[in-house]
Amino acid sequence: MWLPIRLEGETWEEMAARDSCFSSGHQAIDIVVVGGGVAGLATALALHRIGLKTLVLERSDCLRASGTALILWDNAWKALDALGVADTLRADYCLLDGIRGFSNCSGVQKDVPLNRGFSNCSGVRKYVPLIKDRTGRSSMYCLESRCVERSVLLETLAKALPDGSIRFNSKLVSINKEAGSPFTTLELADRTFITAKIVIGCDGVNSVVAPWIGLEAAKPSGRVAIRGMATLTEGHRYTVEKKMVQIVGKEVRAGFIPCTDQKVYWFITRKSQPQDADVSRDPEILRCAALEAVRDFPGPIGEFIKSSPADTLSLADIKVRWFWPWEWDSKAKGRGSVTLLGDALHPMMPDLGQGASSAMEDAVVLARCLSHLNLNFENINWREKQERRIEECFREYAAARKWRVLGISGGAFVAGNVMDGYSSFLRFLREWAWLPFISMSYITYFAASDCGNLPLQSTPTHAHQI
Repeated sequence: MWLPIRLEGETWEEMAARDSCFSSGHQAIDIVVVGGGVAGLATALALHRIGLKTLVLERSDCLRASGTALILWDNAWKALDALGVADTLRADYCLLDGIRGFSNCSGVQKDVPLNRGFSNCSGVRKYVPLIKDRTGRSSMYCLESRCVERSVLLETLAKALPDGSIRFNSKLVSINKEAGSPFTTLELADRTFITAKIVIGCDGVNSVVAPWIGLEAAKPSGRVAIRGMATLTEGHRYTVEKKMVQIVGKEVRAGFIPCTDQKVYWFITRKSQPQDADVSRDPEILRCAALEAVRDFPGPIGEFIKSSPADTLSLADIKVRWFWPWEWDSKAKGRGSVTLLGDALHPMMPDLGQGASSAMEDAVVLARCLSHLNLNFENINWREKQERRIEECFREYAAARKWRVLGISGGAFVAGNVMDGYSSFLRFLREWAWLPFISMSYITYFAASDCGNLPLQSTPTHAHQI
């Protein structure tokens, strides 16, 4: 594999002009982020905020709108505050007042409040932490939580990036690193080669970067998620409270969350079935499958399914990748100057609603670790010494995220299996212990976290439209 040679005192641009092979199909980039989803754009923006320029490689021809909506808990809003875009999103999405859990088997219902610490002042809802714990941090009853359309979140992150930060139609097909070289070469589907000093894989559960690092492919959990977005008309007969509602039954669970006054995001989780591959191809068949899954459930969930445009319906396998605590440090740090974050590193079950939130936490923590290095990316003598410093930085990042990620992954696994009630024992546990005593507070436990701020060197005023 060809790698460019940078001469003493030569800039990247001068090297490109000198080497005809390089200029005809090879490029040199300091930092490459693979994947233009929530994790990738959040990472690029976090690095931009500390003054580091990145190139995001997105395989699609535009920002991907798949996924319908995302529940963003308090920890996600703290990450978005650090990224400088939280207020842009707050204005358009309703603040949730609480979480409600209801058993269709026993009739047990439990409510958990979320925002007792929010008050309405002059028509604007402001955060006022009324309850604090011994450390002075706000309690779980002062948690900012909203359900946000995925496409809007992506657009907001992308618009905060400088012009030219995202390259579409850029599908990564292979990664190569010559022995003794501090550079990593990425090959794209169009036969373009990019040589980078740092590569950050944010390419999701089916990551191309992850196997190169040495991670096993994410494995199916045996569960699927059906999702959609209902659009409510003026004459709709249900008044939707500003709560996340979950209804549990026998081997199935459904829920819904209002995004705005007109849009409600809903979801269903159940066991995988042999016909799922065929069902997912036809939106109307998928709609019928969703209605069949909740046919005995009370409330408006059935109406929401019927009111959802066909292009919002989706069915996805839930995949996971497990790490034992003793193997996390060696695997999560990456390989050399290549690392992972978000679903590319730790795909998890959706039962805590922490997938996107934890990815944005990853992005802030990684950027903060890189800011400590004070690396000069124009250094003409970029050698193994610089790569070792980056590798040490990635090790610091992995250590900082270890117990947080393992806790969320483990918590989501336990919550998902108990709440879905796949056996008589689990349903007994759910009805007589989990719902009455733990209720839905397990969700707020993981939401009450703060990934911290960034040492800002760039602000949103420097951002450009894409």
